[in-house]
Amino acid sequence: MTLFKALLLQRTVSFFTCVALVSSLLANYPTRALIKQNTHTVKTGATLQSYVNGSGYSVTSTSESNGVLTLHLALNPTFTFTPYGSDLAALVVTVTKTESDSVRVKIVDKNTKRWEVPLSLFTSGTLGINTTKTTAHADPMYSFSYTHNPFTFKVVRKSDGSTLFDSSGIPLVVKDQYLQISTVLSSDVSVYGIGESTRDNLEMVPGDKQTLWARDQPSNTAEVNTYGSHPFFLGLNGAGQAHGVLLLNSNGMDVTMDSGHLVYQTIGGVLDFTIVVGPTPTNVVSQYTKLIGRPKLMPYWSYGFHQCRWGYESVDELRNVVQKYAHNDLPLDVIWADIDYMKDFHDFKPDPINFPHDEMAAFLDVIHSSGQKFVPIIDPGIPDDTDDYTYTRGLSMDIFIKDTSGKPYLGQVWPGPTVFPDFFHPSATSFWGEQIQLMYKSLAFDGLWIDMNELANFCPGTTCVRQASVTCPNTSSLTTCCLSCSNDGNKYDNPPFKINNVNSREPIHNKGISTSALHFGNVLQYDAHNLYGMTESIATNSIQEELTNKRSFVLSRSTFPGSGVHVAHWTGDNAATWNDLRWSIITILKFGLFGIPMAGADICGFFGVSSMELCARWTALGSFYPFARNHNNIDAPSQETYIWPEVTKVGRKFIGMRYQLLPYIYTLGYHAHVNGLPIARPLFMEFPTDVATHEIDHQFMFGDALLVTPVVTQGATSVTGYFPAGTWFNIFDCSKIFSSGVSFTTKVTLYDMPVHIRGGSILPMHQSALTSAAARLTPFDILVALDSNGSASGDLYLDDGETITNPNATIVQFSASVGTFISTVAQNNYVGARTSRVDKITVLGVTSSPSRVSLGSISKYDSTTQCLEISLSGVKQTIDSDYRITWS
Repeated sequence: MTLFKALLLQRTVSFFTCVALVSSLLANYPTRALIKQNTHTVKTGATLQSYVNGSGYSVTSTSESNGVLTLHLALNPTFTFTPYGSDLAALVVTVTKTESDSVRVKIVDKNTKRWEVPLSLFTSGTLGINTTKTTAHADPMYSFSYTHNPFTFKVVRKSDGSTLFDSSGIPLVVKDQYLQISTVLSSDVSVYGIGESTRDNLEMVPGDKQTLWARDQPSNTAEVNTYGSHPFFLGLNGAGQAHGVLLLNSNGMDVTMDSGHLVYQTIGGVLDFTIVVGPTPTNVVSQYTKLIGRPKLMPYWSYGFHQCRWGYESVDELRNVVQKYAHNDLPLDVIWADIDYMKDFHDFKPDPINFPHDEMAAFLDVIHSSGQKFVPIIDPGIPDDTDDYTYTRGLSMDIFIKDTSGKPYLGQVWPGPTVFPDFFHPSATSFWGEQIQLMYKSLAFDGLWIDMNELANFCPGTTCVRQASVTCPNTSSLTTCCLSCSNDGNKYDNPPFKINNVNSREPIHNKGISTSALHFGNVLQYDAHNLYGMTESIATNSIQEELTNKRSFVLSRSTFPGSGVHVAHWTGDNAATWNDLRWSIITILKFGLFGIPMAGADICGFFGVSSMELCARWTALGSFYPFARNHNNIDAPSQETYIWPEVTKVGRKFIGMRYQLLPYIYTLGYHAHVNGLPIARPLFMEFPTDVATHEIDHQFMFGDALLVTPVVTQGATSVTGYFPAGTWFNIFDCSKIFSSGVSFTTKVTLYDMPVHIRGGSILPMHQSALTSAAARLTPFDILVALDSNGSASGDLYLDDGETITNPNATIVQFSASVGTFISTVAQNNYVGARTSRVDKITVLGVTSSPSRVSLGSISKYDSTTQCLEISLSGVKQTIDSDYRITWS
């Protein structure tokens, strides 16, 4: 069909859909350039792929019962050719209206059951709970409406009339391997979320295309999809009102902000939306995590500092690192082992030469006696070695993913030819658990690091086999494919619509296993690819907790909505560059929105050679990551915090401050677990009505009380940061800023990074220590920062740091007003709180020198900083009893 004839066949359409039609047809011609204009910025780079101008669907019948509205749709007659296959003839839309703060709109094929994300993955969230609600909510916070022909739907928040989702404007298209839908974006709405990818901006801008396809893709490249898939966004309007949208779909997709729309183009599955109404950003994240499952309550020690390197090649090197941290007075809680500890890179098999059992056992006894922990890596790839018990056991249980011939799919990772456990298999947890248990008997680890679980694979192909005359792996180039692979051109590895994989529409099976591979129940890798990391996370977390009867810590590279229930995350293989330092902030803040608050990045960078200055700045910043770990690559020089004297000094200051703040950080982790709130937060979460915060990318709130202003440029001698209206105190020197909502420039040396406590906050703190276990034995210091009205509040959550469910806990509420501090015990079940003393109360913002206090004694008052210190060391005040202090 020629372009001219196709246009003649098109009936009268809106200008927008006409443009879409021309674009879709041009997509089939050699010239693919498409000029796009927007109101904010012109996006350069990869050409934006066009949208299909389908004829849409019309409503043929409706019914409503048990709180669910059901609409039957029929495809409208079409007079034009559209790409990517035939449209599905009939759809069913179900609108579930049983909740007050959310509505679920699901669009499926009427005639054929299609792939859907299993709700059994969400047993901790309302998605996975069989609700007993059978009626629509009597007073929902939203209204739902729809048009009959073409079918579109709209969700509006009642309180302010804001449109939360409006599918008009771009046609609804549902084909076998191409589904298209969009929502209109109001001109004042900012969009945050959708990932995982590398970005230098937190807010999506017009032209942004986010590709959701988990990939073994280093995060040191700009604007590429990386390790996880999170089809969720938070929208925030100019009035500070927020909403959230989840598309529960695990297939590959592009999500594009374009011409006042957010456009979804996915290559499979169904359209299963849940819209949460907010109206505050914290409401949105809380409602979203209620849906997918609240984040895991992490063990106390996991908030300490972690050290790792691909290149610790013996137990002696591990021991040396731990000793050097101690000798340099640098806090350290966890030492990690990368694949170096494995025998020939085989999972669950420690190297008997460089990591002999007796030496490792003695080393672990030493660090455990000091309260420190050990975390090793495991990968999903199992070598096809008949002398390897894991492999033969997996074969006997028929546990591995299959290729199209029905044999275990053969790929290649670090040990060479490998097969991959299928975590959809009902016996997968039993298989995986046996291997972890056997490893634990010889290596008493405290947490697990699951890597390469996108799935990563060095040999893409429909089927691969060993080559008889070729040694595999090639020890001089482990990532070079040494198998013989064939490709049959199947429709899964080669879908008609090419998502923008790696910002270049690279085939989706590259760096992964064939998407034609099969999981248990004939589930295609094409559909389940983005779920692999999550399914491995669920199994690994539950196995470790059953094994140790303690709260587990599992770090996963690949994630999906709900992963935060089970694991922490890091941003993967970054590089030692200033760009990567900046990008880490964006990614970590996004993961807080995604319900995975325990997130961090490789401090000082994984690839490449870090400089002293970069590592110093990154160490300061990383001390305020929720998960703080220094990690780098075997081909790069060592970069532990003690390598440079200057970085050592920075580490003592900032990692040291992190350890003093552990009670506050752990309390933030508790609030994340209970309410879903991020630990590291965009400023707009705390100040949503201040529109200046909506565009801030590289400052962030650490909880609700601390404002972190990182130094993110090389050679900087000053840093400018925005301070929302209020009083702010420098946490190191107590100097005060009173802001009306403006930016301030602060001079910085190499040893400085502004961290300010928000007036109105109260922080529980430990005293200085080199491990979290030692810190827990020190008395508490309470830091009070009064606001302009002389008031403040805060809280403390305290338990043993390791009990899995319903730990015995003590919860303390703090409040302050002019001349008064009150500590009230709201819950008192943790035995350890009975002997935990309070040593000092520091109050910032006391405008005149007091002459007396009702409890303890005045140890210091500084009129310049308006800082009052009250010593309680002589009164033996414990944290688990109520007390009140007045001063005058």
